[in-house]
Amino acid sequence: MRRLHVITPRVVHQQARQALRRSFDWKPFHKSVSVEQLLDLLLFMAASTASLFATVRRFFPFSHQTASLAVKANLPERQNIDQLTRGLNAALFDVAQFSRRDRRRNWMVAIDTNNVPYYGTPTPDVVGGPKKQGTKQFFCYATAVLLHKRRRYTIALVPVFRNTKPHEIVRVLLDQIVENGLKIRGVTLDTGFDSGETLLLLQDRNLAYSVPLRRIGKGSNARNRCFEGQHGLVRWMEWTTDKTRRQVRTRTFLWKGRLKTMLFAFQGFSGDRARNVHEQATQSRRLYRRRFGIETSYRQKNQAQARTTSRDPIYRLLLEGIAYLLRQVWVMLTEILAHQSHAPANAWIGALTLQRLVDWLVHELTRLHPETQEITGKTAKIQTNGS
Repeated sequence: MRRLHVITPRVVHQQARQALRRSFDWKPFHKSVSVEQLLDLLLFMAASTASLFATVRRFFPFSHQTASLAVKANLPERQNIDQLTRGLNAALFDVAQFSRRDRRRNWMVAIDTNNVPYYGTPTPDVVGGPKKQGTKQFFCYATAVLLHKRRRYTIALVPVFRNTKPHEIVRVLLDQIVENGLKIRGVTLDTGFDSGETLLLLQDRNLAYSVPLRRIGKGSNARNRCFEGQHGLVRWMEWTTDKTRRQVRTRTFLWKGRLKTMLFAFQGFSGDRARNVHEQATQSRRLYRRRFGIETSYRQKNQAQARTTSRDPIYRLLLEGIAYLLRQVWVMLTEILAHQSHAPANAWIGALTLQRLVDWLVHELTRLHPETQEITGKTAKIQTNGS
């Protein structure tokens, strides 16, 4: 674990800049924009949740056109989006600094997708979905987060495009985790991943899982009849996948809550050799309840999300990745504070909230790049034309 005796705005800036620098092979843009200026610009945008235009106009000596060209010159082509994805994932792991002991441990993970609203002309990279924040169009990203108190690190990130199947998303994320040397014991997923192909994938990898199943239609069929019965009922469920015609067989656990009835497909930590199947079923529901950690990560990520109206999926992925990197730095710093203060496992480290971290980052960046506090006729005209 890193030794940081005092955490200051300067330390926050150093940690964030190092994390972003290691995500990609950054290069200066001619003599106009240095690498340090480019990194600070991107961090400034994220910490202040502002656009490139608004940030450059106030804090940097070059134009927003030059800044835009500098960013694009450093990003890969559309067909090489995997290159940026790998770089961002490597940076996320670098911030977490998993030890040898961590890499020998088997972790529990939550996987889900996050839709970022888009209001422009539809493109092949945009996915549809239920109306949210005034739109049915979104740029979609999938992540995996550790389900461990005070170590809820984001350990995998991938963009999701139209017609991508749920099991393909899960496979990519699990492969990313394995490539970075971390072991997974179990996974919890939401109802959007309740396909037979997803369950077969998890079974093939011998992973414990907890996945709530959805009803199919409103009539009486084999799936919907599984929602009937006594609370706590455990039974086997079988069906055949539609396209590949593969046989799916999984245990299910019926949970009848005060407001909602849920049916969980689950596989325990020891498979069929477990002594108590009902204990496995209860553990599967506990595991699913812990997935709130990934929902929280999305809300926190939004506190460091730069604004853009761009249709470029590469640029949007970069901004999304930077938001997760800043949150990753926050998780790392709070872990250090907890370790140094010998805080209990369930103690909240309120001394450094994520909002305070981004405020400190804005403070330090403002000190390094003071705002231009003058308005001339030329700048006023530019502002009018750009509004």
